[in-house]
Amino acid sequence: MEIGFIFIIGACLAAFVQGLTGFAFALIAMSFWVWVLPPQISAPLVVFASLWCHIISLSKEQPIILKRSLVYVYIVAGLIGVPLGTFLLNIINAELFKLILGVFLIVWCPVMYVAPQFKSIQQLGLKADASIGFIGGILGGLGGFCGAVPSAWVMLKNLPKQHQRYILRHFNFAIQLFTIAVYLWQGTISTELLKYFGILILIISIPAILGAQLFYKISERQFKQIVLSLLFASGCILFISSIHQLKVSF
Repeated sequence: MEIGFIFIIGACLAAFVQGLTGFAFALIAMSFWVWVLPPQISAPLVVFASLWCHIISLSKEQPIILKRSLVYVYIVAGLIGVPLGTFLLNIINAELFKLILGVFLIVWCPVMYVAPQFKSIQQLGLKADASIGFIGGILGGLGGFCGAVPSAWVMLKNLPKQHQRYILRHFNFAIQLFTIAVYLWQGTISTELLKYFGILILIISIPAILGAQLFYKISERQFKQIVLSLLFASGCILFISSIHQLKVSF
């Protein structure tokens, strides 16, 4: 009973947050699921549930005026980066990588909270966006953190919240769809997971819809505060977990 409760609460909260921001399902869900599910099960569930939340939110998304090329450049570069990330996963120290990423987020988020303006960054074009998408793809292949760097980047460029969420939602959707395809090709998704998929569809659909609807009722400042808080929490979780694992290794 307790395991089921933790699983459901984590899924519902994660779905609501992703519906609102366009990312962060893994951050929220794994903070609950890590205590009740092995990674062999939780990783495919996170990708599937996040993908389902994207599908729901995309169906509720209001049209915005944004050149599709501004989104495609992130997606194409990210898809190229995913295989490199999965390759590097077997070479580099994953915990050390998570530690570095965690420290970066812990330092960067408070700095961005005071709203500095970097005019030179805001003027950078598609080549810089492609580089960020490529890095996001690598991070996605390394540990499922495909949204961390792109979310920081679109905030640095001072884009409107609608544009930020649009780019993040479509980028993460493409990366996770590709990841699901890889899981299917590798045989990672077993018949045992199908029952979890069915349960997730039932419990996360409404929270994702509610989060997507709330997005249009919050201000630019509130959206920025939510995103920065999530990224900061992600950095803290990465830092603490990686320090623990490195201590265990030594």
